[in-house]
This record gives sequence, C-alpha cells and structure tokens, in this order.
Amino acid sequence: MIKDLGGKVRTIQGLHCNLPPVGEVYNRMTGELEKRPILTETTVKKDQKWFRTPLPEDYDKKRAKEAQIQIEDPEYYDVELEDFRTQEWDRRLNGVWFMNNGKPEYVTGLHYFFMNWWKIDIGYPNFRKTDQRYFYFVQYSIDDPNSLGVVEITKRRQGKTVRAGCFLYDYVSRSKNKSAGVQSKTAEDAKRNVFQNAVVMPFKSLPEFFRPVYDQSKGVTPTSELRFYRTTKRGKKSLEDIGKPELQSVLDWKASSIFSYDGSKLHRYVGDEVGKTIDVNVWDRHQVVRFCCELDGEFIGKMLYTTTVEEMESGGQAFKRLWDASDQNNRNSNGRTVSGLYRYFQPSYETLFLDEYGYADIEKAKMYYVNEREALRQDDRALSGYIRKNPFTPEEAFRIDGEASLFNAMKLNDRIDHLSWMENIFTIGSFEWVDGSMESHKVTFRPRKNGRFKVRYLFDDDKKSNMVKYQGTQGAPMNGNKYVVGCDPYDHDSTVDSRRSDGAFYVYRKFDATDADYSASFIVEYIARPSTAREFYSDVLKVCHYFGAPLLFEDNKIGIKKYFEDHGYGAFLMHLPGSRKPGVSGSQRVHQQIAELTEDYIENCIENVWFPNLLKDWLEFDISNTQKFDAAMAAGYTLIADRMVIYKAISNKPATDARKVFKRYKIKQGSKL
Repeated sequence: MIKDLGGKVRTIQGLHCNLPPVGEVYNRMTGELEKRPILTETTVKKDQKWFRTPLPEDYDKKRAKEAQIQIEDPEYYDVELEDFRTQEWDRRLNGVWFMNNGKPEYVTGLHYFFMNWWKIDIGYPNFRKTDQRYFYFVQYSIDDPNSLGVVEITKRRQGKTVRAGCFLYDYVSRSKNKSAGVQSKTAEDAKRNVFQNAVVMPFKSLPEFFRPVYDQSKGVTPTSELRFYRTTKRGKKSLEDIGKPELQSVLDWKASSIFSYDGSKLHRYVGDEVGKTIDVNVWDRHQVVRFCCELDGEFIGKMLYTTTVEEMESGGQAFKRLWDASDQNNRNSNGRTVSGLYRYFQPSYETLFLDEYGYADIEKAKMYYVNEREALRQDDRALSGYIRKNPFTPEEAFRIDGEASLFNAMKLNDRIDHLSWMENIFTIGSFEWVDGSMESHKVTFRPRKNGRFKVRYLFDDDKKSNMVKYQGTQGAPMNGNKYVVGCDPYDHDSTVDSRRSDGAFYVYRKFDATDADYSASFIVEYIARPSTAREFYSDVLKVCHYFGAPLLFEDNKIGIKKYFEDHGYGAFLMHLPGSRKPGVSGSQRVHQQIAELTEDYIENCIENVWFPNLLKDWLEFDISNTQKFDAAMAAGYTLIADRMVIYKAISNKPATDARKVFKRYKIKQGSKL
C-alpha cells in the first residue's frame, strides 16, 4: 500500500494507499507485479458481487488419502489439492480482484483471508466497502516502517474484535518464532471476547493448510495460549500435521495491567476496548507495550487498538490522549506520530443499510440516526451516550455528558458537532514585524502551515491595523474600545499530571451592533509553548500591536509584564478598576468569576465561537484544577477584560466552592447541563 504500484491511489484519512493495476497483484514473495484473474461468476453486471471460494468437493477425504500416502512418501502431493492450496495462499498474501456490480474491486490479502476463511458466529463475513477501506488503512500501516500500528474508533457491533483477531493470527501463524498478545479492559474480556471467540473459534474452522501444527497437550481448544509447537505428549502424530513445519510461534492473552507484557517481544498486539478500560491508564500502558514492538529504534511489531468510547471518567480520557498522539497528519522529524500509531475513525452512518454490493445508503443512515437523536433531545445523558456509541465524527465519540460538565454541555457539544462539518473556519499563520524589526512599528499576518495563530478576522484595510500611539519609544493601544486580549501565560512548572502547560491567549472583538459576523466574538486563538518564554511574550506583543488592543494577563507570572515594559509597551497592560498594578490574580475568586462569565457567554453567544479547542476545554473544565485548561482560562481573562469588572476580595470571608454554587444553581433553575 505504501509503494507506488502504478494503479489508483486511494487517500484514506491522510494515508495515500497505492493499489496495483486492475487485474494485477503485488507478489510479496517475488516483489513483482503479476497478473491474476478478476473473480466473477457472471457477465451480468447486476449479478456480479463478492462470492466466497469454498474448499473443493471431497477435500477432506482427498486430503486424508494424501496424508496417508505421505507417511511412506513425504514428497507426494495431490495435484488438485496442491493447486488449490497454492491459489489460496497467493490470495491470502497478495490479495485479489473481483467484479462488483460491473466494477473491479481490489481487496488486500488480509481482507481476503478475513472474508473467505475467518468464520465467525454468524458465518463468513461478507464484502463491505467500509471493511475494504479499513483493511487498506491497516495494510498501509503494516507496510510503513514508521508506523507502529493503528488505533481505531467505530460504533458498536461492527466486527472490530473479530477483525482484530484475524490481524493477530495472520502473521504469527505463517512466520517462525513470532509472538502475539492480547489485552482488554479486563483479563476475562481478553480471554473470552478476543482470544477464545475472535481467535480460537475461527482458527478451528480454518482448512488444515491454514492451520499450523499446534500444541494440543491441554486440549484441542486452547484457553490461555495458542502455541504453534508440536504436541508434547506421546502417541501417534495427527495425519493433519504430516509435512507441516513447527513454527514455534505463540499467541496469548494477559491481564490488563500496565506491566503484563513488560520485557516481552511482540510482533502483533491487540488492545481491545481501550476506551472502556477503567482500572488501567491505557496511555501509560502503551508506553510500556510499544517497546515490546520496538528494537533499536525500529518497529518490529504492529499494534491494533480498537474501541468504542465511553464516559471520560470511565477510561475515555486516557484513550483520548492516545488518540490525540496518533494523528498521522502531525509527525515528528523522524516521520512518526507521538504514539507511533495512526488513527482510524469509522462514521456510524457508513455501516448501516448496506446493499448487496457492500455499499451503505449514507443519506438514509444519517436520517435514521438524526431521528433517533431527536427523540432523545430532552435527555442529555441518554443522548450523549447514544451519540458516543454511534458517532458521526471523532469529536462525537468523545462527547461528554451534561452531568459531567460545569457548563451547558448540550450547547457546547452541538457547537462542536456543527464546526466539525465546516472547513476553512480559520487561517493558520504567524504575526510578524514588518522587515523583521520591532522598530518598524508595524505587524502583519502571514499564513503558514506551521504557524501558532488561528485567525478568524483580519483588517480588510491595512491602514486600520497597528493603531498604536507613540510618544518617543513608548507605545499605547488605540483600539481598546473595540478589541481586548486575554492571556494565560505559562511558567516552567508542570501540571499535576506531569504535563507542561501551554501559553494561551485570545483576541476578542467587543460587541458592535453594526458587525453581526464578528461582534462579541473570539477572533484569534493561540495555544502553544514556544521553545522560550520570550518567544511567547513576543507573539503576544505582536498580536496586541496589530489589533491595537490592550492586554489582561494573569499577574502570578510576571515575565510577560517585564517584557512589555522593557520594550516600551507597558501602556498595553490593563489595570482593572481599583487595582494599582496591571493584570489579574489567579485566585479562587477570579476563577469563580471566570466560570460565571463563561457560563453567561455560552448561554448567549455560543454561535460566535469558532475554535473547537476552546469548546472542548469548556466541556471538560474543572474549576478545582484550572491548571489543565489553558484555553478556558485565557478565554476567561479575555471576558474579564471585555467586562472590565473584578470581584473584590473580602479578607475575613472564605471563598465559596464554585462547583457547589453552580450545582445549586442548576437544581434551582431545573436545567440539565
């Protein structure tokens, strides 16, 4: 899939999967393109569809006779059976073409093996277009030396576990001295749902030529490990095993704990239901297991994580971190993602109402799900659960319940969903001094893919920008009646979860009845951590200068104050009413005010928000642990700057726990957030 084969290229969630030319396959044994027949049973277009290739008639009897002769003559083989075995091994390794309603379709070798031979509880899987794309994506990851594997989100009951079982079995059952392992949310789930139901049961239904010699000393149905060794007991050899090599490979399962596989070497690994794993942090576990698949900087194994996502407090948060670290569109200088994985999302509407050719009626499916959602509109928790289990987007898969959010989760989730369908909602780039010099007294914006700014609004007339009044070397903002900037600077401390916080700030356009598009709206977002604090301060100053906007910042971190003053821009620093010094303290009372202003803004101006990062931060916001929420805090300081109000501290009265205040408020109002 990663090599250009001269056929069509299918781009699937950022990966460019190369297909062989129609009627040809890439032979993985010879490294050459070779012609193969396109499978079809008829020339009638409407009757062309996937059909399974069964064993030849009387295969078992003929194989038994062949094996009996091979006892005396190991070189003997039945020509008809050998031709069939060769054909099926070729298809398993290299894939196959078949005609589907007049169109040639290519399926990978692993996909063919899954459909034709991996028998599940309802029989053999049929061809589905969604599975075809999935196996393209997985095969690309297997072929890519810079990929550790795939992390997948899909709706329930889409065969993800049986696909994972096939992925586990395929490589170790045809290779010597390989190991494969399984973990799930509990040891029982790993044993029963994956190992027994998705590996051992299909394994026992395979034809003998796809079933290696395996250790049957503990019975013909293994419960703890599938060992591809000869049975260690006395007695007559099985006729089925005659002529077969001993692979000495092993496939097993272990408990869900972090260190279960520590020190092991793994060539295939499945982490099942990682979004539901409660007792173990799956991100921390990944940091252990990944090195079981890596040797001297090279990935020697491939991993497959699969799940639907449950409540964040029930395991989803750790999985969200794994998901975020697996974006194939965000790689380091080595060409790898942070986790080493690539992520794959399957929308629920692509898996419903499939026709006989494996294609989904997407519009019908969307309408079905929309109607089901509408019926649950009055029950926030039930609606959120239904959407998570049947998501249209990755954002919906991580949707947060109303009861878990301090603010109106329904409005926030709806806005996130709305934005997920939109493109080009902001421009990424950098604010820069003209001619690279602060002495130019002019800042401009340049679009850049790696820029740290997300911008919704720029001046259409360049003369309106950089409204700064200078007296000598001192500059003062002239647009404070139209724009403000709120900033949550970072320091060199880490958060309670050992994560270094980012610096964050927003530019806010004040209410203007003549400007419906941008009035009372956050128009610039910045969430980043440059290599030095001075670089961050410089970015803040440049955006303030461009908009001619004053800055309100958290004064607990004084570096930004000193930077502005040292460069002649101390007049940009806002003093709140009654305050002798610029900035605002990061006290509990201020945090309470931020929560109240944010709630009011969400209730009245949510349609003015265009930055998904901010919406997600508001959804998860915890007033008792504000250090984790850079975007929400920066936006809160921006709203304070807009209102120009601050609670006065009362020294003899303890601060109120704002979470209790909001809980009582919600009960009193009868609203479900």
